Amino acid sequence: MEIQDLEKFLVIAATENLQRSADRLDTTPGGLSKVLRRLESALNTRLFDRVGKQIRINDAGRRLQGRAAEITAIARQTQAEIAGSSHFPECRVAAPAVLQLIWAASIQTLLTDTHPEACLSLTSAYESLALKMLVRGEVDLALITGAVLGQVPDRISTRKLGTERMCVTAGATHPLVAGYKSTAEVSVEALQCYSFVAPRISPFCGEERGLTSDGWGEGLPLRKVQAVVNDYGALTSLVKNGKFLAFLPETLAEDIGGIRVKVTGIPPQAEEELFIAWRGNDESWLKGLVMAL
Repeated sequence: MEIQDLEKFLVIAATENLQRSADRLDTTPGGLSKVLRRLESALNTRLFDRVGKQIRINDAGRRLQGRAAEITAIARQTQAEIAGSSHFPECRVAAPAVLQLIWAASIQTLLTDTHPEACLSLTSAYESLALKMLVRGEVDLALITGAVLGQVPDRISTRKLGTERMCVTAGATHPLVAGYKSTAEVSVEALQCYSFVAPRISPFCGEERGLTSDGWGEGLPLRKVQAVVNDYGALTSLVKNGKFLAFLPETLAEDIGGIRVKVTGIPPQAEEELFIAWRGNDESWLKGLVMAL
């Protein structure tokens, strides 16, 4: 069995679709069919059940999926250690888009400083899917919150990155924060005079929870939501141009140049514990990268 065949198998196992796998791997379905035939011949067993034109991974395929993830991770680690920086692998990260907005620049800067030849590859995925992608060997790192920590298998390592507090955020030109530079303090009555932009889908888990999906929960005053945007790139753009308020992680609020709004008379804001998960041993380059974050 070739390492490259196992890497392609992992993509096929994740999609259970040769055309989608071919699109992701920039190859052809026929070429991937040959990969499957080689693996099945080497293992003397079928890895997928054929149902018409569709394929479904079977028990043997699932067992290989776990082993292939381990084997390809070891191969990538060995390449990093033996081949040197000129052949350094890409660093594949899966995370919810909102966590990418917060952490992508830090990961890229650290990766550039420690492994200049490495390539950062980011995939947007809600945290449960990001964790599954890591377990399946599709990515090297996953950014998640404490809500899914119980789903992390023993063979996956995790490290707490910190705690992210949510805050009301306004753009620098928003009339609510006129005269303030970084933090404003306003009354509930003043807050309720202005409109919010909010997602209908949780930015972390991807569940549709209505207009409280951003964490605006019990104990917080009623607010006027006049724009519903699930994409946090677009959402933060509406905040930056001073059109709307939003309930954002403090780090993201700072990154977009927003002004944090402290509202008198309401309880402390919601918090999210953030973690990074990876597959690798104590000597792996991934652990060195993670511990430096």
